[in-house]
Amino acid sequence: MISNHLSLVEALRPASEDLAARMEQFLAAGGKIEVAEPIGYKPKPITYSNRMPPAPKPFARRRTEPEPQPLTPADIRDQKRMALIEKIRGMAPNHTQSEIVEALGIGRRQLYNFAQIYGLTFKRPARGGANDEHRTEQMKARDAKFAERIKAFMEIGITRRQVCGKLGIANKTLERILAEHGIDYPKARRGSTSCAA
Repeated sequence: MISNHLSLVEALRPASEDLAARMEQFLAAGGKIEVAEPIGYKPKPITYSNRMPPAPKPFARRRTEPEPQPLTPADIRDQKRMALIEKIRGMAPNHTQSEIVEALGIGRRQLYNFAQIYGLTFKRPARGGANDEHRTEQMKARDAKFAERIKAFMEIGITRRQVCGKLGIANKTLERILAEHGIDYPKARRGSTSCAA
């Protein structure tokens, strides 16, 4: 082999000549250099083919279950709200609104909103409330007295507004009393301070 590194060849030449001299000396002394037999390895013949290589198998991504995400403050608030609604739903048939408010420590407005949204109905109170029998009787007696006074005011000829001021009631209450007792109270004419006769 021709080496491009002539200086390296020249530098190794004394070692090469020394090795050759020792080999000749070994052979002259009756030594024999053994040559190993081939191990029987046969390289695979190179074959050429126009066939395309097989298509690669599609990559199948492993499906892994996602780790459960921690609950957000909104999720925690919704869970507490739904648990509270379930408690209210269970108590509603046998308890009044006042009893539920006192037992759960929530506001009456919050309970009213839940009832409107989820259609909850509560036990009617035995006493008190807007539909109590005692209160209803009191209201009827009061309206009867107001009706007598309204008839007297109508004879005097004062306006509906003045009647409301003297009785301390709202216009809607006056209209309800007039309708319940069949009183035809005339409305004041425009620009007039008294009722139209």
